[in-house]
Amino acid sequence: MSRKSLPILACLACLFAFAAAAAAQSGSGSNTREITIDLSRVEGPHSRVPLMVVGAGRANEGLRADWQQQLGEVQKDIGFRYIRMHGLLHDDMGVYSEDSTGHPLYNFQYIDALYDALLSLKIRPFVELGFMPAKLASGDKTIFWWKGNVTPPRDPAKWSGLIHALIAHWRERYGEEEIESWYYEVWNEPDLSGFFTRRRWRPSRRSVLHAAWADPPLPSPTSTSRSL
Repeated sequence: MSRKSLPILACLACLFAFAAAAAAQSGSGSNTREITIDLSRVEGPHSRVPLMVVGAGRANEGLRADWQQQLGEVQKDIGFRYIRMHGLLHDDMGVYSEDSTGHPLYNFQYIDALYDALLSLKIRPFVELGFMPAKLASGDKTIFWWKGNVTPPRDPAKWSGLIHALIAHWRERYGEEEIESWYYEVWNEPDLSGFFTRRRWRPSRRSVLHAAWADPPLPSPTSTSRSL
């Protein structure tokens, strides 16, 4: 053994000694706390704040039978009030297209199937408006493996028309009282560059106004960004 290795070994020995002493102290009775739990007794009020909303992955996953079955089991045991997810307007939900002349075509069939299932499980939508349908997108920047488009609309009027038509459809399908109980978010985390290209925020802001000024008005939507 060389003399150069002796200081290293000495340091290691000190570290091991210190760790052993700390472990012995932590195992002593002076630092031991006993917690007794009786599930049959309620000692005080239980906050329902954590049960307000639960997050899911993307909207299209909610169309799967096994996904809905698992959510049903969760609802029986826990009972969340709202559920929030990405990709409600993503192309795999088939919401937006255009004809050969560029006229917008709306299809809310898959959103209806998803929201009908949620409401049947006694959980309401926390609506997140996004991501951008490819036919409306001004660019090709995406996020996640399923490529949610995070660019602003190339035509703000068509984006506003889509949001207005969607709100009107919900009003007709579910009724004013029901959709007024939902929460609305204009876009997911536009303050983060991964979720939004920061040029031209106004089109998304306009979608909020169309949702809020629908006839009659809905509760004011929100955003996870303070830059609105």
